[in-house]
Amino acid sequence: MKKLKRLLLAPFTWLIALIFLIEEAIWDWTAKLMARLGQSRFVHAIETHITSMSPRLALVAFLLPSTILIPAKLIGLHAIANGHVFIGGTVFVLAKIIGMALFSRIFNLTRPALMQLGWFALLYERVMHYRNKLHEYLANWPAYQNIKRHIKAMISRVKAIFKKN
Repeated sequence: MKKLKRLLLAPFTWLIALIFLIEEAIWDWTAKLMARLGQSRFVHAIETHITSMSPRLALVAFLLPSTILIPAKLIGLHAIANGHVFIGGTVFVLAKIIGMALFSRIFNLTRPALMQLGWFALLYERVMHYRNKLHEYLANWPAYQNIKRHIKAMISRVKAIFKKN
C-alpha cells in the first residue's frame, strides 16, 4: 500500500515542488526588482502614501492590482483556448509575473495595516500555518529534495549560459 501511495503521489510531489520553486523564484526576483523601482522618487512617494493608509484603504490597495490583472489573465486563457497558445501564454505569464510583483511589494507595504484587521490577521496566520506545514512535509521528503536539487542545478546552468552571452 505504501508503494502504491508513493507511486501515486510522486507526480503530485513534482508538480507541487515545481510550483513552489517557481513561485519562490518569481517572488524573490520581483521583490528585488520592485525594491529597485522603489528608489525612484515617483514610486517612493506612492509607496510612502500606501504605508500611511488606514487598514481598510490598505486592503483596497492590496487587492486592487490583483483584480485589475484578472482580465489580462482571462484574455490570455481565452487566446489559448482559441488556438493562440504562444500569445495567450505570453499574456497570461506576464500578467502572473506583474501581478506577483505588485502583490508582493504592496503586501510588504500594507502588512502592518492589514494585520490590524482581526479577520485578515487570523486568515494570514492560518494560510501561513498550512503553507509552512506543506513546506515542512515536502522538505522532509527525499523525492522533493531531489527535485529541488535538479531544478536549482538547471537554473544555475541557464544563468551560466546567459552570463557567457
